[in-house]
Amino acid sequence: MRDVMLDPPWRGEDLGEPIPDSPHAVSVALPQWAQVIGYEEGDPEVLERLRTGYPRFFVPRVVRELEAKILVELGTGVGESCSIYPCARTAERCAEYIRARHDGWPVRVVSVFAGAAGAVIYPVEVAGTAADYWRYCGEGVSSRQAAALLAGEANVEGAGAKARLGLRKMIAGHTGQAVDDVFLFPSGMAAVAAVQRAITSRSPSRRSVQFDFPYVDVLRVQREFGHGVAFFPSGDAAALTELAAMVEAGEPPSGVYCEVPSNPLLRSADLVAISAITREAGVPLIVDDTVATNQNVDVFRFADLVTTSLTKCYSGAGDVLAGAVTINGQSPLAAELRRAIAAESDDNLWLGDAQAANAADFPQRVAAINRSTPQLVEWLKGHEEVEQVWYPTEETSDCYEAVRRPGGGYGGLFSFLLRRASERAPAFYDALRICKGPSLGSNFSLVCPYTLLAHYQELDWCADLGVSRWLIRVSVGLEPVADLKARFEDAFRAALKA
Repeated sequence: MRDVMLDPPWRGEDLGEPIPDSPHAVSVALPQWAQVIGYEEGDPEVLERLRTGYPRFFVPRVVRELEAKILVELGTGVGESCSIYPCARTAERCAEYIRARHDGWPVRVVSVFAGAAGAVIYPVEVAGTAADYWRYCGEGVSSRQAAALLAGEANVEGAGAKARLGLRKMIAGHTGQAVDDVFLFPSGMAAVAAVQRAITSRSPSRRSVQFDFPYVDVLRVQREFGHGVAFFPSGDAAALTELAAMVEAGEPPSGVYCEVPSNPLLRSADLVAISAITREAGVPLIVDDTVATNQNVDVFRFADLVTTSLTKCYSGAGDVLAGAVTINGQSPLAAELRRAIAAESDDNLWLGDAQAANAADFPQRVAAINRSTPQLVEWLKGHEEVEQVWYPTEETSDCYEAVRRPGGGYGGLFSFLLRRASERAPAFYDALRICKGPSLGSNFSLVCPYTLLAHYQELDWCADLGVSRWLIRVSVGLEPVADLKARFEDAFRAALKA
């Protein structure tokens, strides 16, 4: 297998290679700027070379094989397609989503593999809507589960329960919360979607609030599955005033979402100020700690609910999708939220995925990345070819410090902008000898032109909010700092020739 730390797929000819070299990889090599654009524009020459992709955006081939098998065994009609979910209840949510947007079209759910999975059967004409649900909610069957179902290895519930309990105990130990307050999901977005369903059912007809520029699909889930969202993209003092005004006007939101820090601008929400408003009003404060990790920050001092993508730093290997919701047991809303999240949890994280996400060396890896990333950030801040660097020490640092653990660091994610970026960013990216593709938090460094990948259809909107289309996001891995600097310096030299 290819060691992507030593031999990263960075050249144009590596387009479409899985990162890491695994059948369950969650990233894919997009080594050239033009290839990223081709991917976003649906260029067949790019798409046909993709061996994999981020699983919520690119259905793994083994899952496609499973879909084909089910369609044949069910004897479905011409022009029908399907999506596979870990259980019939999850599949029914997808079916309801399609029906709500295509009234009258025949959509049905079938329990398959003796109840080990649920299939949503629908006309191919509504496949785009089915794909939207697969992406937004992240509840689809994983590549590991699909492979097991194809091999007839579905009956592993006892082992699965044990693996999930082990992962829950690990998260509880890291956060200081009770094991029973940790709920697992098939992805980080599945965790967010469950929270959105829970707070919407708790406060029908109320809109939610999003503080600061968020990860793209967190905002989309609020728009798709709630009663509207008040989006405060700067998360500044004016946003706090507006939130307080909503509460004072008798229109408290169903919940307030924020990230510590945010992705890709690495800003941290003012949890002290936000919680002062939300706690008094009985509004859940939902904080995502994925980027910082619970090794570096303790957001439970203020948050009522915490969402975490275990796909990222927890696993580190880059070959599993998993997520968690953790209830703050000291929150005055704890009992109510515990019931609400339990009602939305299907407890269907697959056995192999629970095992893969349960990485015992997580704290040690985070500590190593905490030491190396600030060195790289400081070096880039002083580099003559760099215009700006975004990192928690540079952005709203007082808000980050309010939740930083004693001895905690600042994580491995940063973004930067080159001088004369419109001329030089593509050449720099193309020449960089580092893995280039989506995701973050892996043991190997990952780089991407984040705005192009996440917001290609709304680049001007992003620019208005301070997120440049030329922004480059870096997730630092375990490579030696000197090695990473050398790779960056080579890319800077290539960019100067552009």
